[in-house]
Parts: sequence; structure tokens; C-alpha cells
Amino acid sequence: MAGPVLNLTIFTKSVPHALRALSLATFPPAFLILLIQGICTSRVNPAIGILPLFFSSAFSALLLANEKKCGCQASGLAGTPIHLVFDLLLGIGLLVCLILSWVFMSRFDDGLGVMWGTYGTNFLICNFLTHLYFVARQLEEALSPGMSYPMSCPQCQNASFSVGNIKLASVATGLKDGYAPLLDREGEPRGSVEESRSAEDGELV
Repeated sequence: MAGPVLNLTIFTKSVPHALRALSLATFPPAFLILLIQGICTSRVNPAIGILPLFFSSAFSALLLANEKKCGCQASGLAGTPIHLVFDLLLGIGLLVCLILSWVFMSRFDDGLGVMWGTYGTNFLICNFLTHLYFVARQLEEALSPGMSYPMSCPQCQNASFSVGNIKLASVATGLKDGYAPLLDREGEPRGSVEESRSAEDGELV
């Protein structure tokens, strides 16, 4: 019983974590349903939605893998320009597939094909709304300066996510932007910005 309970904790860490995990978890059933629909109807739509769903789940898997390596609850899952670009492109791809699916399914004569197609488009809608959430959240933060806070994780100051030794995006946070990180290099809370700066000056002397 401990195994399933521990596995479900992936959805309870934070909202960004839960949404990325949901995007990854929905791919296997979506792939199966859309594949069956494509075989039964011999039509490309909405089975073509497998492609954006695959890239969406792969992107989420990459972010979650690096998030697990870092240990934070939401670090590296959103907040950088490359996150915005990927979420925007994936959302557009899913929306295009959704529109095409609705257009072509209205012409289906087979009730079974319509049923499988409807089930499959539910996964497309779910992933589209996930990417829409991240895009809207990041745009809101960009239009409301001062509402966001610097990341507190020292490891996140260097990179948001990477593949092996290749860093795909850097997060410029911490002292570069005029903020002191909330944690020091050892992971202990900092007393104040002045103490951290005086300590650095003392090391230079």
C-alpha cells in the first residue's frame, strides 16, 4: 500500500508540480485512445493530436526530472523565457489540433469514431489548459513587476533545467538582479542582505 500512496505525492507538492505531472500522466491513455480512434476511422484527425501531446509530456518529464534533482517544490517548472516559449508553442499546437478535430469529427458518420475522438480530445483540452495556465501566469507576473519574488533555491540560480550536462535555460536570480537569495550556499537561511554582503567583503579582504 505504501507504493501507490508515495506515488500520489507527486500531485500534492505544488500547483506547477501537479500540472506538469498531470500533463505527463495523461499521455499514455491519450495515446491509446487516439490510436484506436485513428485505426477505427482511418482518419488523421484527431489522432494527429498524439504529436503535440508527446512533446507536451516530454517537456513536462524533462522539467520534473530536473525538479527532482534540485529538490524544490516548484523550481525550474516555470518562470523563464524558454518556459514561456515552449508553453506557448505547445499550447498553440494543441489548440490547432483541437480545432481541426472538432471540424473533422462533425463530418464523421461512424458513432464509434466520434466517441473515441471525443474521449481523445478531452486529453488535448487538459494539456492545452495546463500550458495556458503557465503562459497566463508568466504574462501576469511580467505585467505586474514587484509581485514576484526571487527563487530561494541556490541550485536554481544556475539553471532551470538541463539534459545531461547541457543547460537549456539559465535563471538569472539572486544578487545579479539586486536581490539576495533567501538561502545561503549551505541551504541555511540568511539573516539579512547586509550580513551577506559584509561577509562577502570580508572574504575579499
